[in-house]
Amino acid sequence: MKFTIFSCLFIATLSILILTSCSDDAKVVDAVSNSESSAVSNASTGIFSGKSLDSSKRKSYKVSILEIRQASKYSYLKVEGEGDGLSEGNPYWIATLRGDFQVGDEYVYTGRLLKSKFQSKELGEVFDMIYLVSFIEEISGGSPIVATVEGVVSISDVVTDPMKYAGTIVRVHGQITKVNESIMDRNWIHLKDGTADDYDFVLTSKVSVPVGHSVTFEGLITTDKDFGAGYIYELIMEDAAPIQ
Repeated sequence: MKFTIFSCLFIATLSILILTSCSDDAKVVDAVSNSESSAVSNASTGIFSGKSLDSSKRKSYKVSILEIRQASKYSYLKVEGEGDGLSEGNPYWIATLRGDFQVGDEYVYTGRLLKSKFQSKELGEVFDMIYLVSFIEEISGGSPIVATVEGVVSISDVVTDPMKYAGTIVRVHGQITKVNESIMDRNWIHLKDGTADDYDFVLTSKVSVPVGHSVTFEGLITTDKDFGAGYIYELIMEDAAPIQ
C-alpha cells in the first residue's frame, strides 16, 4: 500500500526574523536588511518561509511582463496588471526564483511580500518598491516556472531507470505539490518537475518547505523501501536536503 505523504519548511539560519506585515499569504525571511543576501538562508532555495496555505485560499494576481532582469538566483520582473495596489495597469516590480520568463507573456502569481528600498547587489540597483513572490506560472497552461540548476537530474530520468540511480546521491528540482510533516521522524514531500507528472515522486527530509515553492533537493535514491507499518515505496529519495 502506497501512501502519498509530504511536508513543509524553508529555513535554518542564524539571526532569522520572520516578517508577517504587508504579506498577502506568505512569510518572508529578512535576516539583515532589505537585500538579496538577507533574502537567502542556508537551508532555503529562495526568499520565502512560513507555513503553506491551500492554493484555493491564496490571492492570485494576473500580470504581463514588460521587462526582465536576471540575476544568478532570481528573476526581477517589471509587470503590469493586477496586484499593484494602485490603478489597473500601473507597472511595478516583482522578484522570484530565476526562471525562463518571456517579455509579453502573461502569468499568475501568488504569495508575496512588499519590500521597500530592496537592494540587488548583483544588478547594482535598489528597487524603491518590489514584491517578493513565492509562486508564479504562465497563464497559457504551461508548467510552473522553475529555476535552472546545474547538476539536476529530471524526475523522468530517475523514474525511467531507477536502478541506474539506486544507491546514489542525486539532485532533482521541481515544484512542491503536497506535504506532510513529522511522520516517522521525517517530513514527506511530493515533487513535480514537468517531466513525469503522472508519477507520484516522494522524498523524505529533515527540513520542510512550503507547498508551491520550486526547490532543488539533493538526496539518496532508494528502491523497494519498506518503512514498516505498510509504508512501502518502489522508489523514493531519502534524507533529502534543499540546496542553494
